[in-house]
Amino acid sequence: MNAAAGGADSLVSRRDLRFLLYEWLDVASLAERPRYAGQSREAYDEVLELAERLATDLFAPHNRAADVEEPRLEGGRVVLTDGVSEASRAYADAGLLDASLDLSVGGCSCRWSSRPRPAPGSTQPTRRPWGTLC
Repeated sequence: MNAAAGGADSLVSRRDLRFLLYEWLDVASLAERPRYAGQSREAYDEVLELAERLATDLFAPHNRAADVEEPRLEGGRVVLTDGVSEASRAYADAGLLDASLDLSVGGCSCRWSSRPRPAPGSTQPTRRPWGTLC
């Protein structure tokens, strides 16, 4: 099996994660609350798939190097291991950084949409290769 199927090469067992979220914690029942109205198991699965793609493709390749070579200050600038900035930017651009904030304060309340959202101050959607929340 491969990472896409949540098998042996996956960072996290999808089977175990789905059991924890849907059977044990009953996360899908959140949709009964006004804050999470309109959300669904399918939406949660899409968010998990996005997070797994980011983790696998952008964070995992430099995890060890980033652990060994911690961020440092050089000439008034923070220097990071190659790949950390790109991965962090993709994480934020996908909406995962503000995912838990309420819609009323610019967050997402974890609502998922495969539609690109406009960049701040723009009415035109920004195309992001990883998808977006909200």
